[in-house]
Amino acid sequence: MKITVYRPNQIGGCITEIESKNGTRIIIDVGSNLPGTVSEEVNVNELTKGCAGVFITHYHGDHVGEFGEVYKNVPIHMGAVAYKIFLNLCETLRDKNIEVARRIQPFHMKDRIQVGDMFVTPYRVDHSAYDSYMFLIECDGKKILHTGDFRTHGYTGTGVNGTLKHYIKKVNYLICEGTMLSTEREGDKMYTEHDLRKDAKELMQSNKNVFVLCSSTNIDSIASFYQAAIDTGRLIVADKYQCSNLDIVTEAAKKDPKVSGLYNFDRSKKYTYSSKNTKLHKYMQDKGFCMFIRAIPSFNDVLRRFPDSMILYSMWEGYLDEGKSYKNPKLIDFLNKAKANGSSVKPLHTSGHAYEEAIIELCAITKPEVIFPIHSQNPGRFEELAKDNKIVGIVKRMQSKVGVDPMKVLEGEV
Repeated sequence: MKITVYRPNQIGGCITEIESKNGTRIIIDVGSNLPGTVSEEVNVNELTKGCAGVFITHYHGDHVGEFGEVYKNVPIHMGAVAYKIFLNLCETLRDKNIEVARRIQPFHMKDRIQVGDMFVTPYRVDHSAYDSYMFLIECDGKKILHTGDFRTHGYTGTGVNGTLKHYIKKVNYLICEGTMLSTEREGDKMYTEHDLRKDAKELMQSNKNVFVLCSSTNIDSIASFYQAAIDTGRLIVADKYQCSNLDIVTEAAKKDPKVSGLYNFDRSKKYTYSSKNTKLHKYMQDKGFCMFIRAIPSFNDVLRRFPDSMILYSMWEGYLDEGKSYKNPKLIDFLNKAKANGSSVKPLHTSGHAYEEAIIELCAITKPEVIFPIHSQNPGRFEELAKDNKIVGIVKRMQSKVGVDPMKVLEGEV
């Protein structure tokens, strides 16, 4: 077989190609580059021509952003609930590729999908995108595990290692994300969703009017803030799009008793915000609220209506670093206007990615022969961990656009 990782030594822009000896090809993720990233161009349309299928780990743009370029009639696969959330986003944004989105084929946990002489089985993981998956690929008598983005410190994080131990066990080759190994994130202490919920509750107890600036698809963190608002008796307010996402998740969670309580966003009424609803405005002012907002101009008007409020910023702080290429000017401008209006900003965020300890544990369970780092600006850290005997397996850093036969790595021919 041959494994090719495009843009391997960066975060985002994720594309992995796996080809069997008989020529069956699949693509895992077709991601866009993150803002400020300068890297090679990948012609997704040409790359996917003739491939047997595209498999999407989750709906974040750096994993699915180029979906509209997938060659016509090539099947695209995505988790069933993730697909509903993604389609809702595409319809809300009136995405030009909406018809491509509508033909995505949904799968469920443990569906064993045959594509040519390969089998692809999705296993759900914990991540800041709801209904995210890693993939086990069986090809040429070998097992490959592609982790996608994962973590173990979210609400469903304990289930990741249980899934690995019960269903996946040992693999031959591991394609593993290493976001939190990047030097930009060195020294970050583990901060869990439980920590976030606790701190959010304390802040809401001491601040009457609280806005939450959080990705509208980061369901776990929304659940944390939602519960904190319930605990402190706040009104819960969101716009129509945000409420529709929570309704999708609530309906899906009803079918799974393990998570139906956590992801039930009908436990307390959600008020749909309208700029014309003066009755709601007064109710919010009188009672105190937790309102989910987005960094778009219409929410600047909302902030002006409620001056001297607290904004809980629940995104990566790196986006606000003026001196970095990955800064987000729209976010920076949005928050600067809020501060000028008297609002205070408090960072309160937990990462969607695996800390080093989680990667070490994953390797201990799966015992890979070869490890291919992806989604990291510091893939060399994998080599350091192997040298220190913290992980098993030969670490092979990929070179972009160069396919590797994993067997030759073991034979020392690469």
